[in-house]
Amino acid sequence: MKLKKHLSVMVTIALTAGILAGCANTGGEAGSGDQKQGNDRKSSNELIAAVTYEPEEGFDATESGHGDMTRVFFSTLFQRNKELGMENDLAESYEVSEDRLTWTVKLRQDAKFTDGENLTAEDVVYTYEIAKDSGSSIDLTMLDSVKQVDEYTVEFKLTHPQSTFIEKLARVGIVPKHAHKEGFSDNPIGSGPYKFVQWDKGQQVIAEANEDYYGDVPSIKKLTMVFMDDDAAYAAVKAGEVDIASIPGSFAKEEVPGKKLLELDSIETYGVAYATEKPGKTTSDGHPIGNAVTSDIAIRKAMTYAMDREELVEGILEGYGAPSTTGLEKMPWLNEETIIKPEEDGNLEEAKKILEEAGWKDTNNDGTIDKGGVEAEFSLLYTDGKYRQELGLAYVEVAKQLGIKVNLEAKTWDTIIPEINSQPVLYGFGSGDPSEIYNLYSSKTLGVGVPWNNSGYYQNPKVDEYIDKALQSEDEDAALEYWKKAQWDGSAGFSPKGDCAYTWFVNAGHLYLADESLDIGTPVVQPHGGRALYNITEWKWK
Repeated sequence: MKLKKHLSVMVTIALTAGILAGCANTGGEAGSGDQKQGNDRKSSNELIAAVTYEPEEGFDATESGHGDMTRVFFSTLFQRNKELGMENDLAESYEVSEDRLTWTVKLRQDAKFTDGENLTAEDVVYTYEIAKDSGSSIDLTMLDSVKQVDEYTVEFKLTHPQSTFIEKLARVGIVPKHAHKEGFSDNPIGSGPYKFVQWDKGQQVIAEANEDYYGDVPSIKKLTMVFMDDDAAYAAVKAGEVDIASIPGSFAKEEVPGKKLLELDSIETYGVAYATEKPGKTTSDGHPIGNAVTSDIAIRKAMTYAMDREELVEGILEGYGAPSTTGLEKMPWLNEETIIKPEEDGNLEEAKKILEEAGWKDTNNDGTIDKGGVEAEFSLLYTDGKYRQELGLAYVEVAKQLGIKVNLEAKTWDTIIPEINSQPVLYGFGSGDPSEIYNLYSSKTLGVGVPWNNSGYYQNPKVDEYIDKALQSEDEDAALEYWKKAQWDGSAGFSPKGDCAYTWFVNAGHLYLADESLDIGTPVVQPHGGRALYNITEWKWK
């Protein structure tokens, strides 16, 4: 990762940091009025941060993780520490049975909801039962039952052993059973470091410090999170209307008086998920499965080896990032044998050779290679977001040099989903949870859970076997061997060495422009989407 002429905050592997942007529709230097407002915020320990994502469905922790919002308003049983390990949050201790099917968690007894009521085992049981039944984006299909043992002890029963179950216990925010009623998502009650004050839909969320929080009470007493896109956010932080904003690399070159650039290490990667099945089948919803072109491994491998990732890092990320060929760089479960070496990267000649040996040739001289009467043409779908369009355009250009015609199409998730199993999709990923490998590559996730779980319908029995063994291992350390073998065991795997189910591009650093007087402590490494607010209790004005 390149360090430019700015403050660079580099932290060691850990999970979770945040999705900050900025607020305003004017640019330029901060005026005297903005300067005064900024000083007033500092003296009263208030902060304005812009966020690029507003959860349209509201802030109910039983329905989704909500990224930063979970950590601001809610508590979880466990949380990731800054070394990527697990530590207690609401949990005081836990035990796992010998058959690894029963997890017993003892709760701390000093946690209260922001309405003053005690948080007890009854609330935890209620939360997990509702989250399991609600179709939450957090996969709880392995949870058979959850019950209250006593006022501060909870017992979870699993349908099968899962080494990564503790990850689920670190993602679900606990809601109060007595107050979880209609309208909760618009005015949530949690036990996190901040109390929800108001939500002005389409504009902002206002929160105030929870003085009864069982952990470190925040120094920032009023936190306002405004919803804005990158351009508006950048203008706002420059003008002093917000105090911190997430910015793309293209904005990082400009020196802004009174501001500092923060570069937070991240595990966010971008890549293309291929439809690996041949066409002909449909999902239960009637959506087509498979693609006549990308089902050929030669197409997938050729594109994977043809991409010049250093060029992507320099040209699109402005140097703030690193090449990614596996999507798992920086993770302890990475099989290093699967990394494409720098000298092999961007090798157009090797890519052309792969295609030619597989029978892809331009037999009708129309500029597009073909095989068995099938033209090498497909669509690449993407949604709005940092770097996606630029990466998509780079992919299209490289494909063109190989005689492959790619039609880049910007869509919303609603319009992508009907095609998600039949056309390649450009995604952002990045998680400190190894079970993400299960979500992306196991055939058991086909048609289960969120639509992007194994959207390409990738299937390999050997990969399934290793993933199952990893999940059934005693703990995450014991599972490492099998996560690595699922990538490549010498003859099979989902990585570029094997079936090449994805073409990965880059690992993107996360950049923030902030007031030079703002101290954000030591943030944890950011996953996909960011989690900067996860350490909000450390933030303070200097």
